[in-house]
Amino acid sequence: MDTGVWTPWHSEAINVTTVPDYNCTQLDFHQPMPRRRVRGKIIDFHCHIVAARHARTWFETADQFGIDTFVNMMPLEEALTLQREWGHRMLLIAVPSWQQQVDDPMGDWLRRIEAFYNLGSRIVKFHFAPESMRRRGWRFDSPEVDTIIRQAVSQGMGIMTHIGDPDSWYAGKYADASVYGTRQDHYQQWETVMSRWPAVPWVGAHMGGHPEDLAHLQHLLDTHPSLRLDCSATKWVARSMSDRHAEARAFFLRNQDRILFGSDQVSSDDRGFDFLASRFWVQRKMWETDYVGPSPIRDADAPGGVATLRGLALPDEVLQKLYHDNAVNYLREVGVKTDWLE
Repeated sequence: MDTGVWTPWHSEAINVTTVPDYNCTQLDFHQPMPRRRVRGKIIDFHCHIVAARHARTWFETADQFGIDTFVNMMPLEEALTLQREWGHRMLLIAVPSWQQQVDDPMGDWLRRIEAFYNLGSRIVKFHFAPESMRRRGWRFDSPEVDTIIRQAVSQGMGIMTHIGDPDSWYAGKYADASVYGTRQDHYQQWETVMSRWPAVPWVGAHMGGHPEDLAHLQHLLDTHPSLRLDCSATKWVARSMSDRHAEARAFFLRNQDRILFGSDQVSSDDRGFDFLASRFWVQRKMWETDYVGPSPIRDADAPGGVATLRGLALPDEVLQKLYHDNAVNYLREVGVKTDWLE
């Protein structure tokens, strides 16, 4: 059942042009929200606190929504300061220099993995969406990527991958397959690499990058036993799960040991409490309640710019795994001490 203090949905049309993109429904995100009865800390396994100066607002917002710990992707140049001040609430994922052009991309990436490892990171993120592959000129099954994976595996690290993007993007911005390739080819690359490294713990970001096709995701999980999925990318995943509500709920129940909670929240100088709160609000609505109503977040991929949410109202034992157990089990598998998360 839908529980807690929630603002109801009024059926009249929402004028999304006169309200903030992050609060089209004009919610009061400061309303108290009951904390879920989860044993241990609630862990957001996929987020981006990109600068240490954003952290105070971030964690104040997280406290409002009962989220304790974050597995974070950020520039190496900011990581030490953030870890020193907030290391009791976060872990790091090793990422390349996404924003800067470097003369030796592979060498720079290998050095960054080593540096992140020395800061305690035990997971490496590979962002191989179609635009990323086009810009870098690398396929995920290329020799360059294999070299980087070998480095990570030699250090006992797990791997997170962003493969794929929304179906609507493949129909629009990626429609030229001669430039961007096809979804089928992108997933064949990923499966080829996972098959080379069957013992490596994998996480498929954003519901494996294909939340519109749960049968495909089930194939991936059935074929690759070391694979988990995270439910991050709030707008995309919430919209996709809502559009196939019954199928999505059955999928979560069937795969309850292999899905990790994540928001894909990204900090910025101009993203204050309400922006951050909107993502946490949607995530909690989707998994914990049977709410049916508009998302507060403007969504260009939804009809009329506003997606309708249909909460999955997952059972308590599934929420326990989604919010805590599955993340802890993964972290232990890659050698992270987890006593502080209990």
